Amino acid sequence: MFTDIKNIWNFRDMVFELTHRELRGKYKGSVLGFLWTYVNPLMQILVYTFVFSQIFRSGIEKFHLYLIVSMFPFNFFTGGVIQGLGSIRYQGDLVKKVYFPRQILPIVSLTVNFINLLISFAIIYSILLISGWGINIQVQLWLIPVMFIEYFFALGLALLLSAVEVYFRDIEHIVSVLMMVWMYVTPMFYSIEIIPEKFLPIFAWNPMLYIIGMYQQILYYKISPDMTYMLKGALFAASLLIVGSIVFKVLEKRFAEEL
Repeated sequence: MFTDIKNIWNFRDMVFELTHRELRGKYKGSVLGFLWTYVNPLMQILVYTFVFSQIFRSGIEKFHLYLIVSMFPFNFFTGGVIQGLGSIRYQGDLVKKVYFPRQILPIVSLTVNFINLLISFAIIYSILLISGWGINIQVQLWLIPVMFIEYFFALGLALLLSAVEVYFRDIEHIVSVLMMVWMYVTPMFYSIEIIPEKFLPIFAWNPMLYIIGMYQQILYYKISPDMTYMLKGALFAASLLIVGSIVFKVLEKRFAEEL
């Protein structure tokens, strides 16, 4: 694994170039450019806010703010993983013709989505301030480790799925459905306090509960993240990154043949 990290570092210029090319190509010819990245989540937030605050009555104060600080980070996770899992197949010609660490491709897909997440904080902070909810400056630096935990958790999953997808193409459709389910079982439309106690042991195995929970604590509740959440999120991220890296290393040997 350490050898892989060294190889990826040696090809860092390729990571930067591919990331820049993907960002540039994604919005080429578009009038609104990168703003389209945020139109979809903002529309989702409007719909979900109406449904869960007016119809189902979530009981969460300023529900739209609670949803905003949750939805953007979760969209980074789903977008990065779904785009990352198809990255090897989509770049099949490059994989077959050029030598480079194959892990770079899911890393690039994830990094593009991570950059979009960073930009989205301008929207998040603006809405929090304009609404009068405000932010607690003293706890904002906690976002750095939280974002790294989410990035590496998503990377582990993207590595695992991108390797499997080369052999089993239907996984992209399966993951898209599972991501929708994952969104609803992560406390974004409701507070964790309303989950029946008998189901809490099951929810405890959801890594995104801790990751999204930390974003909510910092941005919505304006407090430092729970260290238990931090530890569990980091353990899930490290474990999945190791597993994903191992599976990727084993399966990449036949990438060229399968592609």
